[in-house]
Amino acid sequence: MSEDGSPIGKRLKRTGKMLLDGAENQVNDYRRRFDSLSGAFDDLLCDFMKPYPQEKLDTDFVDEFFGNNRLTFRGIDGTVCKHSVFDLLIFFAGAYSSGGCIDVESDGAFEIVYDENHLESGIGISSVLPVYISEVPDIDKKVAPRDEEGDVDPAISYSDAWIIDNSAVADYMMGFAEFYLGYKVVSTENPVDILFLDRILSSEVSSFYAETSPSRVRLNKESAIIGNSFDGEVYTPADWIYARKLFGNPELGTPPPRGEYVLPRVMNELIQDNGLTENQLAKRLNIDSAARRKRLQNELKKGTKAWAGAKPVLELSGKKFSVRSGVLSLHERTESMLKEIGEKIFSERIDVSVQDRFKINSHWLTTVDFSFLSLMSIYFTIRNCHKNNILLLGIAKDTSARDLKRQVIPTLNHTKIYEGGFGQAASQIPDTDRMILQWTSLKARDEISVPWATIEYDTAFKTIIPHFDGKQGLVSGARRNQISLEKTFAKSYFQLSEAKSDPKLRSNVLLYDRLVYPSFDTDENQVTRLQHDYTGNPAEPEPIDLILYLETQNRVQQFIVTLIRAMTSSSIPELFGHLKPLYIADKVAKYYYQQFDSIVQSTANWLVNRPSLREFLFYLSSFRERRTEYEETRRIS
Repeated sequence: MSEDGSPIGKRLKRTGKMLLDGAENQVNDYRRRFDSLSGAFDDLLCDFMKPYPQEKLDTDFVDEFFGNNRLTFRGIDGTVCKHSVFDLLIFFAGAYSSGGCIDVESDGAFEIVYDENHLESGIGISSVLPVYISEVPDIDKKVAPRDEEGDVDPAISYSDAWIIDNSAVADYMMGFAEFYLGYKVVSTENPVDILFLDRILSSEVSSFYAETSPSRVRLNKESAIIGNSFDGEVYTPADWIYARKLFGNPELGTPPPRGEYVLPRVMNELIQDNGLTENQLAKRLNIDSAARRKRLQNELKKGTKAWAGAKPVLELSGKKFSVRSGVLSLHERTESMLKEIGEKIFSERIDVSVQDRFKINSHWLTTVDFSFLSLMSIYFTIRNCHKNNILLLGIAKDTSARDLKRQVIPTLNHTKIYEGGFGQAASQIPDTDRMILQWTSLKARDEISVPWATIEYDTAFKTIIPHFDGKQGLVSGARRNQISLEKTFAKSYFQLSEAKSDPKLRSNVLLYDRLVYPSFDTDENQVTRLQHDYTGNPAEPEPIDLILYLETQNRVQQFIVTLIRAMTSSSIPELFGHLKPLYIADKVAKYYYQQFDSIVQSTANWLVNRPSLREFLFYLSSFRERRTEYEETRRIS
């Protein structure tokens, strides 16, 4: 029987044709979608894409923001490695930085000088966690088998291969490493002036905030932090719950007195001035409607009662509310806890054991703990950046975000702040903002030169949609009618470079989000107010103030684009349209990954070739490992 006539041949031929047809359909579909963008720049995106041809920095801005003309910077990137060696699963994670300085002349010209000898003198942290595969579910709560009610069920078990493939412990460790290193470099006596992270900060905050919610995790069972003492005081579920929510900046009015943030804002007010009546709080928070006043009353009652296994956070004496004593020191205790755990995990002392690094009172730190520690690292990094006017910038090389198309433009149209959109073609154009902007930049290259950036808008827009029932001028939260924290991060897409030999060849469109700053982002023409129907009472909505640079000059963005344009290069392909500080940090991280990978492989080979261990290791290794070894030997021979 011929190969084509055999069942196997027919199946392979059919599978190949299905794959080819599917790929061709996808390509044709994208071509049609791109064709639907014809005229999008003139009709709409010309108001959102702004060129920045300046090659010099605004010295007035540099003086006002940084206070000096010699600026230091650091870029941070991480690496991760996961290896199984017999019955062990080894997790390695680290974060590494590259740095330099920027000398700004009196006329705005500037020179960037990068630090050398990154491997020898660069700043970095790392740690390794070897554990038995059977112990991984105790650490990674996402691979822990659960019953119908969500409790861990020891009667259910997964295969070792499944645990190895699905465990994300190393990824959580890497996230914590990156954010903790960022916290460290802005917390020294001489902190950097500019910090670049290879992360989108607003997305990370939202993700960690959700993953540490008491509605999703059982804190007393899934966290090693809860119930243990730090600085002589037990860290309680209430501490965990409200440490997540008390984040904000009084000068920015965050957390805002709306939505789920009313009680945290009340607590922040009482931390600053303990002992206020309901009327005094309502006046401070500008609560002037009956519906919002009722919500304030409900939140005050909630604060005086136990909730989600947590003790009350408010006390009522007569008519005055105050926070309990533990809340007053919550920020300080949380920061102390963060540093104690972080310094142990990433300690460079070889006498610190794995148990000392990753266990608290015989309990493994879990992925839930790593999420919380990462969130707190971001919070305290932001706090120090606000305190010292450090420019905090997160960069994404690849993104599937689509909020400009799906949330920002529809919301601005619905509230009459801006008129214009993709119209009937909205369902036909590419679904991601990056592809829309990339194609528009190519087709409208004569109208929009590089570098360019879209207007900055509040990352809270990502969670805002037009009103559920179409009520004019009102908005709703995209999920469960919740809107994320505003006036914290501003977001923009940007494109830095084009090839000198071919102007059609432009660099990828990237994304950044940056920290919002009280003295530079809060003028009336930089803030837009929307009305959120939070309680289902359209007559009395809650106001929400958002950063939006629609028709006003943006000095912060001008500085950012002018600077990062000078940090790219067309002579290095991987650096075309990207930032050199993050490029160098990535190379350093990859070097450490390769070194650690070699160490693990060498260790495994050493164990295998020990005659005294041969019989023991035969039974310790799994069937899959032995089969893979035999198959590899057969291929080589």
